[in-house]
Amino acid sequence: MVKNLRDTAITLFRIVFLIIIVYVAYQVLRAIIGGTWATENIIIAGMGIILGGMFVIVGFLINQGKTMGMLEERTRNIGLSLSNLGKDFKEYISIEKFAKFNHNNLL
Repeated sequence: MVKNLRDTAITLFRIVFLIIIVYVAYQVLRAIIGGTWATENIIIAGMGIILGGMFVIVGFLINQGKTMGMLEERTRNIGLSLSNLGKDFKEYISIEKFAKFNHNNLL
């Protein structure tokens, strides 16, 4: 439920952001052709779009940081497991060599 609500909110914000971008682009074209908005209004709208994009980028980077933190923790755990596996393997090999050595000396 919460996941679906979050996804719906993100999709809604993306749609609104795209609508704003299309509207500002339309007003810029109208201003070039001889349109309606003053130059200051177009600049302010463009700055708003850039600022909104920055918030999206910051949110993405925060999410990536969380993901990388989890990945780093998992990697650390895997490294510890591989280290323990290597120690166990070395111990097994030394026991096998010792048993083989004793077997050859008994014959």
